[in-house]
Amino acid sequence: MEGKTSDDQKVQWYKNGLERPLLPNTDAFKNRNIFLMGPPGSGKTSVGRELAHLMNKSFLDIDDDWLEPRWKTTVSSKLSELGDEQFLEAEGQELLGLNHQNRIISLTGSNPLHTKSMEHLSRLGIFVYLDVPREAILNRCEIMRVDRIVGQRTKTLNDILAWREHIYEKSYDIRVIIGKNETQKDIANKIIKQLNKQSQMYESTRSGFQIENQQFLDVVQQGLSPDGGLFISRSFSSISLDELQRLVGLPYPEVALRVIERFPLGTLHPSHLRSLLWQAYSSFSEQILPIRHLRKNQYLMETFHGPTASFKDLSLQLLPRLMQSATELTSKNEHKTTGLGLLVATSGDTGCAALDAFARLPGTPVIVLYPNTGVSIVQKAQMQTATGDVCVLGVDADFDFCQTIVKELFNDKEFLSDINQLIPGLHLSSANSINWARFLPQVVFTINSYLQLVEQNIINLGESIDVCIPTGNFGNMLGAVYARQLGLPIRNLITASNENNVIADFIRTGSYDLRHRSFKKTISPSIDILISSNLERFLYLLTDGNYQMIQELFQSLAQDRYFKVNSDLMKQIQTEIQGDWTTENECREIIREIYDETQQLIDPHTAVGVHVANKMSKTSNIPILISATAHYGKFPQAIFQAISNDKQSLSCNDISTLLNDLQSLKSTTPMHHELMKLPEKSVIHIKTVEAKKSAIIKEIKTFLESFSRQHSS
Repeated sequence: MEGKTSDDQKVQWYKNGLERPLLPNTDAFKNRNIFLMGPPGSGKTSVGRELAHLMNKSFLDIDDDWLEPRWKTTVSSKLSELGDEQFLEAEGQELLGLNHQNRIISLTGSNPLHTKSMEHLSRLGIFVYLDVPREAILNRCEIMRVDRIVGQRTKTLNDILAWREHIYEKSYDIRVIIGKNETQKDIANKIIKQLNKQSQMYESTRSGFQIENQQFLDVVQQGLSPDGGLFISRSFSSISLDELQRLVGLPYPEVALRVIERFPLGTLHPSHLRSLLWQAYSSFSEQILPIRHLRKNQYLMETFHGPTASFKDLSLQLLPRLMQSATELTSKNEHKTTGLGLLVATSGDTGCAALDAFARLPGTPVIVLYPNTGVSIVQKAQMQTATGDVCVLGVDADFDFCQTIVKELFNDKEFLSDINQLIPGLHLSSANSINWARFLPQVVFTINSYLQLVEQNIINLGESIDVCIPTGNFGNMLGAVYARQLGLPIRNLITASNENNVIADFIRTGSYDLRHRSFKKTISPSIDILISSNLERFLYLLTDGNYQMIQELFQSLAQDRYFKVNSDLMKQIQTEIQGDWTTENECREIIREIYDETQQLIDPHTAVGVHVANKMSKTSNIPILISATAHYGKFPQAIFQAISNDKQSLSCNDISTLLNDLQSLKSTTPMHHELMKLPEKSVIHIKTVEAKKSAIIKEIKTFLESFSRQHSS
């Protein structure tokens, strides 16, 4: 019976957030109902009454106040009279006559099984899912002796609840995870907070809310704010320990869903996000983000199991799907055709990950700028062998120059007008972590790793950990900052820099000073960065949205290559994070030391993290998570330099030989299977360009002209 109804669910009305009263400043939003949804025994009626009281709204219980008065009999009698299938249809038909406004309405446990009535209700309000543990529901229903559940005569209650969960999961607009010992008032207050969060818009670090009505899909598309700032949200729902407990053991995409939906998603429906997450992480090996014991109290967050072997895959496999959804939904909403294009600067790993991810979306032009001599031989090969609608340019400059050019181009009206003449309707966006949608998945990393520590009985839920992250553009570290603000028990957050140690110096002195600082090429090129973009978001959070201060600081950095924060802000920074750095020799020594002690191979960026963790984390009784940001196979020459004096390997530039030599080393860390395929691929992109904006624009226009001809024929 219920299986038959599930076929109707394939209509997927629930995925289209554009039709729902989710955004403020509309009559539909002002008059919307709040529908409480969940299994029998989840407390919908008692919580609904409390919520109506707190929100000063009228309350309606579908069973008591709608069905029974219209049927002039009890629900249980009607169920006995009609049987399961006919009852569901009769119940659904009655709901089609509901046209109330601005009420709190508690649905029955079976209402979500009737597609047509749910689609009708979705235009009248939003669905709040009371996500109660199944065990708690079973206990309550046994105590209450509930006898009016559809399917109860032929199935166990456990089977009914298990089947219904996926219907509830697909239908809700807002999830409220219910913990132990929460009162109806606690739950009602939690719902109010979630409702307030869901309707919030995004801010710019340079002008706050002055750029109005920027919802999630808008900031995904725009990437950079028109005022030159970065989009950010300070509106999110914290996660209690009880709620964290509910996440232990869930697959990575499900953990990611429950974390990301703590932030305002606007008209991106959670069920749509779920499908995008499962699609994105299908390109990973079986374990998406495992933890591995290194030594003593140190554990590695192995973020490199995606297709291009770095942590960037965890965000970038999702980003193109989010961008495509934003483009499609915006096109429907504005009744116009919009195409998606990508412009990205990379210090190595972002470019590789973006090229792989966007190649999975045919018809999307992708332009990547990388420092020609500032990436590893494997990173360069990954980019030069990329297929699809891509333009890969090696720039005779460092990463900071590439990133600055990208930011300038996003705000260059003449350039944007020219490319829209080449490809009408093309919307150019960014895959760097300046894009909020690229950054947001990084909040999940530390939370997921903490849950694994709990699951593996390394810590008890609620016990604190330390976290150390190799830091370049500060996105990964900012993700951990947000994780702690959400409620994750983190004691110390530690940034680890290489010899481009501007962040470590800034934390120590409060001065961000590039005036006399020279850029250094190191064996950890992905953190060879002097201008850390996400630091701007971090300071905006700490100053409680003081955009005037942020504007002054970063204008000073752009003009004078220097800024200094006041003493109060400096104390806040030092309370929030710590930082140190590693020399090239220390980095190599750590790689060799770890290999000798544990037979594990770690890449140079991870080695920077391990070295700083050794210096900063003095107590061995608290676990420290260290972000292993890339697979060692991406940096073969640095590995051989650290553990071997084989001059032949050190001077070799043949990818096949280097990777085979790496694979022959005795290591407990297996070689990455995608890297081993690299020698079989053809080199396609060998173009280099001088460090001039005009020269880069010329190459981009030439590529887009060619792209336009190919796709119009």
